[in-house]
Parts: sequence; structure tokens; C-alpha cells
Amino acid sequence: MPRLRRVRPRRASEEDRLSALPDGLIRRILTKLDTRSALSTAVLARRWARVPRDLPAYDFMVSDVLPPQYDRTVALRRRNLPRDVALARVLDGLMASCEVSTMRAFVDGITGFLDADGGKARRCVDTLRLEFFQTNDGGGVVDRLIADAVGAWGVEDLEVVVRPASHAPAPAYSFPHGRLKDGGRSRLRSLTLGNCTIPPKLDCYDALTTLVLRDMPASTPVGVYERVLSDCARLQVLHLTSCLCADDRLVVCSGIRELVVDACSFMVIELRDLPMLARLACLTNTVELVFGSVPCLTHTNLSFSVEEDTLVLPPRPHHHDELNHFLGTSPTMANLVIRFTGSKRWIGSEELDKPLLHLKRLLIADLPSNWDVSWTHTFLVEAPSLEVLHIHVAHSEEVPESFGIIWSTASPTQCHPHMKELVFIGFTLTRRQMQLLKYLVSTCTSLQRLVLLKDGHVRYDGLWDWDMVGGQQECQWTDHDKRALRRMIKSGPRPLVQLILA
Repeated sequence: MPRLRRVRPRRASEEDRLSALPDGLIRRILTKLDTRSALSTAVLARRWARVPRDLPAYDFMVSDVLPPQYDRTVALRRRNLPRDVALARVLDGLMASCEVSTMRAFVDGITGFLDADGGKARRCVDTLRLEFFQTNDGGGVVDRLIADAVGAWGVEDLEVVVRPASHAPAPAYSFPHGRLKDGGRSRLRSLTLGNCTIPPKLDCYDALTTLVLRDMPASTPVGVYERVLSDCARLQVLHLTSCLCADDRLVVCSGIRELVVDACSFMVIELRDLPMLARLACLTNTVELVFGSVPCLTHTNLSFSVEEDTLVLPPRPHHHDELNHFLGTSPTMANLVIRFTGSKRWIGSEELDKPLLHLKRLLIADLPSNWDVSWTHTFLVEAPSLEVLHIHVAHSEEVPESFGIIWSTASPTQCHPHMKELVFIGFTLTRRQMQLLKYLVSTCTSLQRLVLLKDGHVRYDGLWDWDMVGGQQECQWTDHDKRALRRMIKSGPRPLVQLILA
């Protein structure tokens, strides 16, 4: 018969080691956890229940409490799967039930959090991120949470994102502008609204420097977006993501320094007067840029795309005209990213109207493999100060469909004394690519680093910086190809410091 081990009862004088931990160590542990887990640590020891009130950021995300199978079901239904109607209805019912039950638990959790210590718990919070489904029973609690956070806790960075519900699409959530006291509104520095109505008055948000608008409905008048720029006197950063609009032309006049337009419905964006704009990213498939005054623009990211369901014949002329006009009116640009995305791509080959005198770094990415890549030497001719040129040709098993192929235009050969680095991903020794390489090694008298990669991708660090990364698969160059490349490179004006073939 096994011996039973007698458990010695804890003496009253023994120390609770969890409670004995210093506050600094407890805070460090809690900052590594999500908000839900951090608040749950209150059951470990009474002293831990007080420390989460001092956390600098709270994340109340409904996605943290959704079961894993929910997102998988949503992905299936977006692809219109399964095809069986009866089974699809069953899945839709399960999704709706999951959303309702999750929001009830979500609302109960927030209510308990707000009612802690009789609703008088003192908190000092810098950031609040909130994500929820728009339901009839959750709006009041969410309004109270936002009002308390901005008014009593001192939140300066606020993010409110409403997830669309599958069972009963509700109108956009109305941001509780009326419940925020003047002191709270004037404290906000960063505001993100996703699928929310914009507050009717933004001029009282005196300290607001960053505004992010996402998933705005198609009924939004263009005047709402333009009012944002006129009302927020201190606004420095404006991001518009998946924003729809009742009009197709947006006129921007502001003192902002950073503008990002991503997947929006604006057909025309007129940058009329932006004296302080330094960073611009236009990542959309329908936009036409009309530039006015942008004297400080240095970092730019442009994506040109035509969706699969859009067929325009002949090719729309603004794709190259506006690119030409844009580059010609940005004399201070130093960093430029140009991407070609979508299944159907086209751009013209006209030379630039005005030189890019200050351009230092240039990335031309996602070029279709059937395009004449030697067109890119136009930028060398028009950018005499260019130091870094990175070219990425998209790898594809099939020849990509495109509206047209870029053909290089004749231009005189000239010296490029400032070019130091060339990285080419997707180099396959075609005749046009070899012509471009020969031109570069013969005219770039200060070239120090040359990297030719058969496969790889561009790893983006934000919107205006990037790294060129080689592929994981080993691509062997034949001895004949290596000799041909080295013979061509040696014909240049000076030997390279670094040559990489991979």
C-alpha cells in the first residue's frame, strides 16, 4: 500500500511570494501580456489586482475572445464556400450566434471592468485600442468606456474599430462626441476610427496630430474629408484606408506632413496646397494625382494597378501622364517607390518632363516579366544624383496579362558618377536585361556594389523604406553565364568592390 504524503498546511506567517514581487517587476510581466490576460492576473494575489490600473495601454479587442473557427468560417463564406445552400445557411447561423454570444461576454467584461471599486478606480492610461461588433446592447457600454478613458484616465491615443457583423449589418457606429468633455477632446493626440462616423466638430480637438480613417461608408460626402483638414489645425498625419465617398474628387489643402491613401474610391486626388508635405503614399487602383504646390516632398510611394474586373481600352492615358507630371513637380524628392500591382498593368514610356535633381534612392518593384526592363534607365538619365537603384521583376510561371509592354526610348549615353549600388531581383539574362546591365556598368563610374538575384522579394519596412531579400531556393548560375557576366562587368570603368550572383 503506497504511503500517503501529508501536506503541511501553510502557516499564517509564511510570505505570499507573488505579492512580495516588486511593483516594477509585476508591471514588466504585465506589459508582456495582452489586456485580457493582464487583468486576469488579479486572481493570483490581491496586490496584483491594483497594478493593472497603472498599465499605459489597454486593448479591448473582440477578436481576442472569438473562437478560432470563427475566422476560418468567415474566410470560407467570403469565397462563397461551401456551394451547398443548406450548409451555407447553417454556417451563417453559427457565425451570427457566435457574434451575439461573444459580444454579450465582451460587454459584460467591460462593464465589470468599469464598475471595479464602485466605478471609482483611478487609472492613468495613455492608449486605448477598442474593437467590437456594432450591436444594440453594446453601444452604451462602449460610449461609457470611451468617455471615461478620454475624460478621466487621460488617454491621448484612441483607436475605435467596429467589425462588420454578418448576421445583421448595422449602420456605422456614432462616435460619442457629445459625451467627451472639452478637456478630454483637447487632450487627444491620435485618433483612429474604423467604420465609425466622424465627429461633427473637430476644431475642438486642439491637440490632434494624427488621424486615421478606415472603412468609411459610400454615403460619406467629400466635404466631410475636406472638413477634417480644415478643422484640425495641428494635424500632421492623415491616413485614409478603404474609405468610400459619394463624390469622386478629393481636394487636399493642409499643413500636414504625411498623407496615405490606400484602397479608397477617389477617382481624382488634387494636392492643391501642401507646403509641409514630406511623405506621400498613394496605394490605390483608381486614383489620378493632380499636383499643385508640394515643395517639401521627399518620400513617395506610388502603386499603379488595374483590377481584374476593369477593362479599359485603349489604356488610360493618365497612368503615364500623371506619373510624368507628378515626378516633374516634386523637385525635392529623395526617396521613391514605384510598384505595379494587379493582373492587368500598363504604363507609357515617355521621358520625364523635368529632372529629379535630388532623388537618391529608387525602387521599381513588381515589374511584369514580359516588360522591357531597360525602360528603367530613363530614371538614371533624369536623376543625376541617384545613388541606389533597386529593381524587382515579379516571378511568375505564366506570362502576366497586361495592357501594354514598356519599350525603352532612345536616349544619349551619359555618365552617372553618383550611382553606388544596383540590386536586381529577377535577373534572367534576357537580351533587354543584359543591355540594361551593360549600360549601367559602363556609365556608372562609382558603382561599388552589384547584386544580381534570380529569385527574391522586397521586404518593406513601413511605406518608404525597404530591403531586397534573396529567395530561399538555391539558383545556380552556369559557368558560361558567370563568365559572360564577369566579362561584361570587367569592361566597366573601374572594378567593383562587391559582386553577388545568387
